Amino acid sequence: MYTPKLSHLRFFCAIVEAGSLAAAARRMHCVASNLTMRLKELEADLGQDLFVRERKKLLITPAGRLFYKEAKDIVSRADRLPQLWAQTLPRGILNIGALDVAFLRLLPQCVPRFIRDYPGIQLNILQKPSFSLERMLVSDEIDLALTDGPVENTLLEGTFAFSETLHLVVPEHVRKITPDVIEHSDIYLFDKDCFYRRCAENWLESKNYHPRSIVTLESYALIMACLKTGAGLSFMPESVLRQFRKEGENLRTFRLDGLGPTDVYFVWRKHAKSQIIETFIEMARAIEQ
Repeated sequence: MYTPKLSHLRFFCAIVEAGSLAAAARRMHCVASNLTMRLKELEADLGQDLFVRERKKLLITPAGRLFYKEAKDIVSRADRLPQLWAQTLPRGILNIGALDVAFLRLLPQCVPRFIRDYPGIQLNILQKPSFSLERMLVSDEIDLALTDGPVENTLLEGTFAFSETLHLVVPEHVRKITPDVIEHSDIYLFDKDCFYRRCAENWLESKNYHPRSIVTLESYALIMACLKTGAGLSFMPESVLRQFRKEGENLRTFRLDGLGPTDVYFVWRKHAKSQIIETFIEMARAIEQ
């Protein structure tokens, strides 16, 4: 399938807009014979007459009118490309993936300020679990992730963002954690892509605790509703607990002995840390401090 050259489209649009070959030639800083040759090449390649020759005039045909409508948009877009970075402020599209805790703790303060200060950068932010974020970084679906670290993938690198503490959340009637309590309880956790699920499972294994079952519920609100019935236990990060308490929820929690804070990192593809990524990280760090 034939694809017209951009130069041919420019010449064609100039002829339509200037009204004659001579005027278009002056506009394009070339001789009229050059325009005539390019127009004939374009019509031959398209297999369509774009103009009707009437004495010394060119009258646009219906096919030419439709072609101009499409060509003008292409030429206009091409002419705008050099202006994208004409201003001093950075421009671009930044795709970010983040854990749910980042949406609760850091992003609500950082994102509005970033959008205000850098209007030329379009932000797209997705909420995903840890291991999904790593896969999305490797496959170039996102540019930056806020996920658990430090990263071990040799294709990625990162830097510390903030720490989270994981807690065991229980119904009101549970006063002490014992093997018997665990063994007669269901544990509500996110799916296996969730880093906190892996931490919870490792802690249970280290204590030789064996719950009745592990139930996958991909919503902290749903988990909270189940806990209110007096059945089951769950593991939640501090940021999630803080949000529930702000909403008036009464939570009974236990610190997990032997399990320290988990670190959340900014992570990007190695050798792909652009200035836009650096700018976002610097602003987020300033807010966190």
